Amino acid sequence: MYISSGDRGNRDVNPQRLDRDAGKIHRINSDGSIPEDNPFVDQKNANPSIYSYGHRNPQGMAMHPVTGDIWTHEHGPKGGDEINIIQASANYGWPVVSYGVNYSGSSFTDLTEKEGMQQPAWYWVPSIAPSGMTFVTSDVYPDWKGKVIVGSLKFAYLVALELNGDKVLSQEILFPGIGRVRNVKQGADGYIYVATDGAGIFKIVPSK
Repeated sequence: MYISSGDRGNRDVNPQRLDRDAGKIHRINSDGSIPEDNPFVDQKNANPSIYSYGHRNPQGMAMHPVTGDIWTHEHGPKGGDEINIIQASANYGWPVVSYGVNYSGSSFTDLTEKEGMQQPAWYWVPSIAPSGMTFVTSDVYPDWKGKVIVGSLKFAYLVALELNGDKVLSQEILFPGIGRVRNVKQGADGYIYVATDGAGIFKIVPSK
């Protein structure tokens, strides 16, 4: 099981320290034990459940249906929301590198990349406030099959990301005005379901 944790508002300490739980992706067995091949199991003063670190606020998470890789999205500050492909022991840079700024508009870092820190597979400026994530594998949607769909709380729409392997090539906005999206999932029946604030859950049915 993979578990995400935000930085709990302490960006200058929690995300980059391996003795802190916050700002991390954790990996545990279903019984709560620690996998023996977790990257920091044998590192002194490191939490052995940590799988990757340097995260701000990862909320959406999905497993790639072909590669088995774990993909996440996370909220940036003002700008700099990200899609990340999670790798063992990788440092995703927060708050040393970012494509965002403080909510006041002031800068907290001049860096958008640094050696030893992962670049996002995709990022949004301005922020879309991403929510939910699902890979489309269903034949119900031939134009979307193979894409990943993410919700937007801020702009009240869905975003379909075009992929080439582990590369995100482009995005398409879907259903503008649908409402603040809380979650989006492909169901066992192959249909995509979208949960929105105040309006409930929608089933996306293609027009014939």
